Amino acid sequence: MMRFDPFRDIEELAQRMDRALGQTPSAPARYAPPVDVHEDDHGLELTLDLPGVTPDALQIEAENHTLTVQATRPYARQEGRTAHRVERVHGTLARTFNIPARYDLSRVEADLEHGTLTLKIPRSEAAQKRTVTVRSAKVLDNDAPSA
Repeated sequence: MMRFDPFRDIEELAQRMDRALGQTPSAPARYAPPVDVHEDDHGLELTLDLPGVTPDALQIEAENHTLTVQATRPYARQEGRTAHRVERVHGTLARTFNIPARYDLSRVEADLEHGTLTLKIPRSEAAQKRTVTVRSAKVLDNDAPSA
């Protein structure tokens, strides 16, 4: 489901090291927010934690079986204040997912409530479960016109 990003782990490790050493990064870092992925008969549901992100700061793109969620959470530095510890994540929050073709990315629904983004991706019409009626040869013979 998730596109492999070898640099994400390195970036997260660097952020942890910066926090452990009491340093704040000078440039905005990229952070991959945690996600839960659930599936049922209707489709996929992805839930991401994005505390402090407003709907207008979110960018969600769906293209070629790829769903990308990005947001920017700026660090509000104030004059006359010294930061002794900055542990909350700031900068670019991004996550990319490979979505199988059986889901319809043209009908994604997104809701942001209390810092939690919920994305619902329905199954495509072609992938919906259908019941097939089986006809017997006896029924076909009775339906044939008599000569």
